[in-house]
Order: sequence, then structure tokens, then C-alpha cells
Amino acid sequence: MVENKKKDTKDLFKAIAKANNISVTDLKKEIQLAIEIAQNNPDSKKQTEFRKYFGDRTPTPEEFVYVLTKEITKDQDILDCI
Repeated sequence: MVENKKKDTKDLFKAIAKANNISVTDLKKEIQLAIEIAQNNPDSKKQTEFRKYFGDRTPTPEEFVYVLTKEITKDQDILDCI
């Protein structure tokens, strides 16, 4: 599963970067900035939500996207059942 995660995010990052006419490196920098903003959000509810997925550590851009995509997909599956 770890290998799939790496390949999936690598392919996804390439597609997103291409669609936005930026490099994968620049995309990762933007995601890293989003991670830092989320991690340091002054709203305690948002901090709790971040820690729910990543604890007190800073995830890599690949892990961040993979975990959130997985969570969004799970939520969508729940909505589809309603």
C-alpha cells in the first residue's frame, strides 16, 4: 500500500502541476505552505482536526494529500449511502 501511495501521489502531483503550468517542485512548496498554515491555525478546532490525522508531526506533501484525499473519499462514500 505504501508503494501505491507514493505512485498515486506522484502521478497526481504531475497532473496538478501540468494543469497549473508549474513544476512539481513548486507544487510541493505550495502544499508545504498549506500544511504549515493548517498546522499553525489559531482556531483550536482546526488544530484538533489536524492532529487527528497527523499528530504533532509535520506530514510530507505526499502524505498530506494522500490522507486528506482518502478521508474525502471516505466521506463521499458515506454521503452516497444516504
